[in-house]
Amino acid sequence: MEIRISPEGEPAVVEISGRIVEGESADDFEKALRALIRDKRINTIVDVSDVVWFDSTAIGILISHYVSSKKLGGQVLLLKANDKIKSLMRMVHLYDRFGWADDMNEARSWFKQS
Repeated sequence: MEIRISPEGEPAVVEISGRIVEGESADDFEKALRALIRDKRINTIVDVSDVVWFDSTAIGILISHYVSSKKLGGQVLLLKANDKIKSLMRMVHLYDRFGWADDMNEARSWFKQS
């Protein structure tokens, strides 16, 4: 798994690729999102276009980041999610908690409108 984070600006853009599952990949993902909150970057676009799969650990990390962001007045959007990820988030009744977009312009507009 690889993680790239935009060096500055709001919303923060987190690009992830590969599998996010329990273990090192999930730990790295969690550390990256916690660092954003610590740095007061409370609005986040998580680009999951290159994510093959994520498990319940990754969902828990996303929920934790969502809650932390929301408490500080921020929001979280998932960008370019595939049908598997969308379906999984619907199954666990979390789909409506996040913003969703298919391209970066749509994602940035969502933050301006919210």
